Amino acid sequence: FNDMKIAILAAGYGTRLYPLTLKIAKPLLPINKKPMVNFLIDKINVLSKHFPVEETRIVVNNKFYQSFLDWKEKYKIKAIIVNDGSNSPDDRLGAIKDMKFALGEYKCDWLVLGGDNLFDDDLLGFLKFADGARPGSSIGLYDVKDRKAARRFGIVSLNSEKQIVNFAEKPEEPKSTLAASCVYFFPKESIGLLDTFISSHQNVDASGRYIAWMTEKSKVFGYTFEGKWIDIGHTSSLKEAERHFA
Repeated sequence: FNDMKIAILAAGYGTRLYPLTLKIAKPLLPINKKPMVNFLIDKINVLSKHFPVEETRIVVNNKFYQSFLDWKEKYKIKAIIVNDGSNSPDDRLGAIKDMKFALGEYKCDWLVLGGDNLFDDDLLGFLKFADGARPGSSIGLYDVKDRKAARRFGIVSLNSEKQIVNFAEKPEEPKSTLAASCVYFFPKESIGLLDTFISSHQNVDASGRYIAWMTEKSKVFGYTFEGKWIDIGHTSSLKEAERHFA
């Protein structure tokens, strides 16, 4: 790694958690009195002791922009808050355009994290793996260990080199139980693919679509995380997070 930037995607509207998220951004929801996104910030602080993290950028929407500025001030967060300008679910950019918005014109290595993913893994092993997999991209996976549960996620199959050979969004008949999390490492050589995808695709909402497309255009590798992973989508997952991270 020469220089690496980190982007946290936090511009969604968390509509599945209404009315909780009408007045508060999902990544700022408290988990045992601690904003959810702080768990990611803690991990980044540890990562920066092992890898050269140049800066962290958090892409947010206009509706909650001030909330994030207040949060940054309160917790003395060293991050750049980037406003994507959207004000409601109707004019949101979507995860893929938000990713592009965060990355800007910076052609460097990027670690991209979803602001609503909570997990145990410290990402150190993931970044070492990703460094060895370049110029291919790498994504973090979790083994949900259950075919029925796997139907709710983007599911991947790996070959013996840990390269993704199949990516299916919420498959009826999952080929594996390895679920894609919103943890991505894009080496600088791969950044141009994002522009190619956006210019040729209408649906830019779910980042899994981009990863699925990438697996057909280039080499994408999967690293399986240890420990727990919780995708905060419904109130039940919030309660699960409270229990697990107590």
